[in-house]
Amino acid sequence: MRLTLLRHATAVESDKWSGTDADRPLTNAGIAAAEMILQATRQSIKAVEIWTSPTVRTRQTAELASTIWKLPIRETEWLAPSALATAERAARLQLHTDVVLIGHDPDLSDLVRFLCGARIELKKSGLVILKGNPRQGEMVLRGLFCPKHIDKITTA
Repeated sequence: MRLTLLRHATAVESDKWSGTDADRPLTNAGIAAAEMILQATRQSIKAVEIWTSPTVRTRQTAELASTIWKLPIRETEWLAPSALATAERAARLQLHTDVVLIGHDPDLSDLVRFLCGARIELKKSGLVILKGNPRQGEMVLRGLFCPKHIDKITTA
């Protein structure tokens, strides 16, 4: 399995938002950063579908990814913040289905640690590619991308 994990782009700060946390939208800067990383990694994405948390910010990130990567979107409740324990999230992954998960942190960083042992802090619009059996310690880290590094590479 090839598994791509993408943290949602930067959203409006919670202290500047009067609605629910789940309804916080992306900022213009967040959209720009997401588009940059999605374009830069387009050739590296091997998936059949995007699975996204139901929050507005992840859904908006998924829609950007869907447009750039030409993949369908499926909303899944278990990707909502703290919806499931890490092992339960991993159990939902299928060995023969390459997917993109779009969610939140620390949930995605915890999933990376569980699946391959790498300790990372996935930044907003950060992307990780794993390969292998989606069970504890059985995946290999194949790529780690964040907007800051992509920006430095593309403007160098």
